[in-house]
Amino acid sequence: MIEFSIATADDAEAIHELNYLTFTEEIPQHQPNIERKRIDRFHDQNTYLIGKEDDRLVAMIAIRTNRPFSLEEKGVTLDETLTAPAEIRLLSVRPEYRNSRTFMQLMRFLMVYLERETIDYVYISGTTREAKLYARFGFIPFAPTLGSGDAQFVPMLLSRATYERSVIADVLRPLHFLAGPVEVAPTVRQAAQQAPRPHRTASMRQLDRDLRGRMCHLLDLPHVSMAVGSGTLANDIVAQQLSGHGLILNGGEFGQRLIDHAARAGKSFDIHLLPLGHPINVEQLAHQLNETTYDWVWLTHCETSTGVLYDLDAVKALLHQRTALVVDAISAVGTGRFSYAGCTFVTTVSGKAIGGLPGLTFIGHVDNVLPSPSIPRYLDLGLYADGIAFSGSSNLLLACQAALDALDLDQAAIKMTYLEQAVRATGFQLLAQQEAQAPGILTIVHPSATDVGDALRIQGYHVQYESDYLVRNQWLQISTMGQTTMRQIERLVRVLVRENQRITIKNEKNERPLNP
Repeated sequence: MIEFSIATADDAEAIHELNYLTFTEEIPQHQPNIERKRIDRFHDQNTYLIGKEDDRLVAMIAIRTNRPFSLEEKGVTLDETLTAPAEIRLLSVRPEYRNSRTFMQLMRFLMVYLERETIDYVYISGTTREAKLYARFGFIPFAPTLGSGDAQFVPMLLSRATYERSVIADVLRPLHFLAGPVEVAPTVRQAAQQAPRPHRTASMRQLDRDLRGRMCHLLDLPHVSMAVGSGTLANDIVAQQLSGHGLILNGGEFGQRLIDHAARAGKSFDIHLLPLGHPINVEQLAHQLNETTYDWVWLTHCETSTGVLYDLDAVKALLHQRTALVVDAISAVGTGRFSYAGCTFVTTVSGKAIGGLPGLTFIGHVDNVLPSPSIPRYLDLGLYADGIAFSGSSNLLLACQAALDALDLDQAAIKMTYLEQAVRATGFQLLAQQEAQAPGILTIVHPSATDVGDALRIQGYHVQYESDYLVRNQWLQISTMGQTTMRQIERLVRVLVRENQRITIKNEKNERPLNP
């Protein structure tokens, strides 16, 4: 197994040797020397992305951002309208690894690195013998060939856009173990590719009714309204419906966002803080509910940031009959069999555990809601009650229907049970207490969460670690929402354990990048 990382000082000699092997012995670009090493003249400015197998360097890319680039020194005119480009100084893969996936993995590492460093364009002098290979990855020639004999090079430019359009991009796309966007079934993609339908046609109205009916069944509520937008929109719509004095349960980032929704809508409310990773303390909540009369209580069913699932039945049992229970179920619906019967409002979306494409938001409600002239039109739940209120996308509706067809709640539970047990057994610290663990997402507390997330992505597994609150807390999240398989989850766990061991050893040695 090849391990990819940014080179440290210990890798310098191997880099010089591979540089010599490729650009002196194989491509006669430089004169031979007795040491059989070639130190790049911009070595101190290069960042080296390397691949090693059994501690042997087998592949590398050297990235440099300092101008002028080598192509400029050779008289090639570059596009000065491009923002902060970089150049690939060196790209080398040992001959015996060129007929494997090594180069593909190295390119995936490159794209992860460029995204992290916000580099959208990169130049290369691509050897003519590999020009077709470079083209498959999105490199575009933009100037005449340079050099002569066996040392001829084509000036080429790679952008994020040309990479995404390349024949290889979909192959290299990491598997999503995210809470959104999730991996979708092929039938979902196929449904989304149909020709759009006008949103006022009879077929579109029927599609809308069918989808809302299925969502009523999934939520166990008599009414579901649907809008084009995100979960943020759904919660803003709900906030407009709240009146009187309420209580918001805050157990993490998304509980905090409910507070923001209510505050922006000018609502009156108190806050009940929940310890991170813990279930609701029923006695403490009961005490606050007995101390103050509340017209509504709002909480997340699954607090996505911590991976905690709160006990809705326990909360329901504490509420007076006239107190409305409002639930953000965005990361819960589709991860298990839940009934929201008796809840006044419930929000969820198409692009998480349901397994559809992002873009549809659903508001389940127990009563009919009438339009209100005092609420902005797009936030007025009453306008959505009879179906399509504004311009909509038939493609998103068809994709969501296909996702519901593919949704397997039993398999979702099996996948999550395995993942949780496997991760706990390997010694990782999970933020959620075991009795409160949500069935769709794990939050791992790790001192090098960002490094682990990068390493997994390079190996082809995209987990959640880049959000501001995750970076701030050094949390890493793995979600089983969407169309992932048990085999993929088993592989992910093996890679997670291996990369964690590698990063732990690296940290213990206090290894630093070669040219930080």
